[in-house]
Amino acid sequence: MNFSVGHPVAFWLFIPLVFALSFVIVKYRRLKKVLSEKNEVSRGHFLSNRLEHCFWFKTIFRTLSAAMVILAGAGISWGTDTIPVQKNGKAVSLVFDISYSMEAHDAPGGISRLNAAAAYARGLLDRFDGTKVSVVLAKGDGTVAVPLTDDYNCVETLIDNLSPRLMTAEGTSLGKGIKAAVSSFPEQSSEASYILLFTDCEETDSSLQSSLAESARYGIPVVVIGFGSERESEVLTGDGQTKVKTALRTTEIERIIRAVSSSGHASSCEYIDASEMGSATKILKIISAASKGTAVTYEYQSIKRHKMFTILAIIFFLASILFGELDISGGKNKLLSSVAATSCLFIFTGCTPRFDDGVKILQGKLDWGKGNYQNATASFLQSASSAKLRGDDFVYQYSIYGIGSTYLMQGENDAALAKFNQIYENAPDQIKFAILYNSGIIAHRNGDYEAAANFFRQSLYIDGTSTDAKINLELSLREGSSHSNESAREIVPVSENKEDQTLENALYSIIKEGEQQQWKSQQKDSERTSQDY
Repeated sequence: MNFSVGHPVAFWLFIPLVFALSFVIVKYRRLKKVLSEKNEVSRGHFLSNRLEHCFWFKTIFRTLSAAMVILAGAGISWGTDTIPVQKNGKAVSLVFDISYSMEAHDAPGGISRLNAAAAYARGLLDRFDGTKVSVVLAKGDGTVAVPLTDDYNCVETLIDNLSPRLMTAEGTSLGKGIKAAVSSFPEQSSEASYILLFTDCEETDSSLQSSLAESARYGIPVVVIGFGSERESEVLTGDGQTKVKTALRTTEIERIIRAVSSSGHASSCEYIDASEMGSATKILKIISAASKGTAVTYEYQSIKRHKMFTILAIIFFLASILFGELDISGGKNKLLSSVAATSCLFIFTGCTPRFDDGVKILQGKLDWGKGNYQNATASFLQSASSAKLRGDDFVYQYSIYGIGSTYLMQGENDAALAKFNQIYENAPDQIKFAILYNSGIIAHRNGDYEAAANFFRQSLYIDGTSTDAKINLELSLREGSSHSNESAREIVPVSENKEDQTLENALYSIIKEGEQQQWKSQQKDSERTSQDY
């Protein structure tokens, strides 16, 4: 069921809620006793019954409303949903199983499984045109040996020297290798990510299945490439004396993949036997879709239920007013209750598809502001698809602009400009202004001051009151003529313009996201045993 609680500390709020409920009940009983003693209201009298009914209805419904607010704040999630994420470009992590079982000489041509995997990987690299590659070594642990890079010479040098002696950790943990590969990709990457696992499918800690499911939740497909023969052969373990039997465990890896697919992560992982004809072509087809412009991948995320609890809180609060404050016995108050109930029905059923898309755009903007660019892109993509099906150009244009702005935040300037050009001609003036303004920022940061000045000048034709555009035009003209760094200043993104509240609410500023690459290495010193194979 995938149940989780994001903020369990919120449950502590139930303690003051219980005390408040107890206090209200005690006070009510005291008031009722005082009224009875003074003969103000006799037991069984209509007023007494009405007072009691109103009290209990109001107390129960408002307590439930407060409880729903607490549950909404706790961040409760259950169930999973697929979130579409639009990607531009591609990145591949090569995970090599370098355990001692990979030294068995049962690959085609009588070479070792590890040498066969190295040759296979080199053949794939020759066809990875423009693809960033990382290399992970998996043995008893997983280590990122080469972070994401387009320097294939560095990758090939490591592949040519693959050996079980590169790591001293015991055993075979393919799952830890997958986790290390996932960590090698940036958290908020605009590139479609893939993992290729070169292995004989033998492991000693049974962690592969959970790691494949975790990779699927991040929207990263895994291709397991098997090497070796299904007939068992003997290899020496890490101690240099003990011999163990090893073979390609095709049946086991296929069982693991079926288990992952049956848990709701279909098409997230695939097994390919390296000895099959056309296996390399099949792998290249899997990862080549992202090279043709943009690609849509799907991430599996837990469904957050805070909206449901918030709606329930509002319903319970309104119910406390209907049944606890209003007299439903008849007359004018009965009419008032009916009107209130009808209004509530209208509020909760009056949402239109355009309203839902607006909520998606708002959610995308909130995620964008938090730096969660993948979720932001997913929200904009959903609203754009829905608006396109309905023929709602206005919502569609704002959604596409949101996607382009998210690309800019991740440094994908070409992809952002492609999105802007897709809607520029028919866009409203507010979007046209923002497109021209942000295009000027891109040109300015690229050092093309003449183009930047032209963009800012065109934006002023649309909105001549923008002070920021005027300042940036002057800076671009100055820097274009002098090429001096002394006059260089940081220009202000469009969403910081205090003079235009419409743009502040509808459009998004551009901030340069710096890339960070960090070399990671990890080595555990331990005595080799017969488990190290």
